[in-house]
Amino acid sequence: MDELRRRWDPKIAATVESHVTVIDEPADLVRLGAVAGSMPPLRLRISRSARWIAPDPGVFLVVDDPQGDLRRFREAVLGAERATYRAHVTLLHRDSINSPEQLAEAWTSLRDLDLDQEFVVHELIVYDLADGVWREFPPVVARITRMFGENSAST
Repeated sequence: MDELRRRWDPKIAATVESHVTVIDEPADLVRLGAVAGSMPPLRLRISRSARWIAPDPGVFLVVDDPQGDLRRFREAVLGAERATYRAHVTLLHRDSINSPEQLAEAWTSLRDLDLDQEFVVHELIVYDLADGVWREFPPVVARITRMFGENSAST
């Protein structure tokens, strides 16, 4: 995955490590940490490539939620009305697209990609985009200090 990100989006790959976006809207960081510390790890699966279209085009890998862990996590953090969400791994971010040809080339190369790989999320890192640069936010609480499942049975 790192290689794909470096190939198609070296600018973003150089500023933020490979990650799964599980929440892309503002969240209460105290609540986020409390929920993460009280739930078992998130069991997810990375699958096929997909793309966003205009006005914010890009290419990403779909992250499936076969056990409903992410839905339950998002519901606990954000509320039921915001529980559904398409988690993803961005391969080509909209801010890195310089031309329609670049996007077309990336999509032609990646459209048949399907990793079909299960994985477990044990740690959350909160990032913020400021002045065109992704940074852990805020530095003091960027890494949620309590890993998933610390106070519950691990799966």
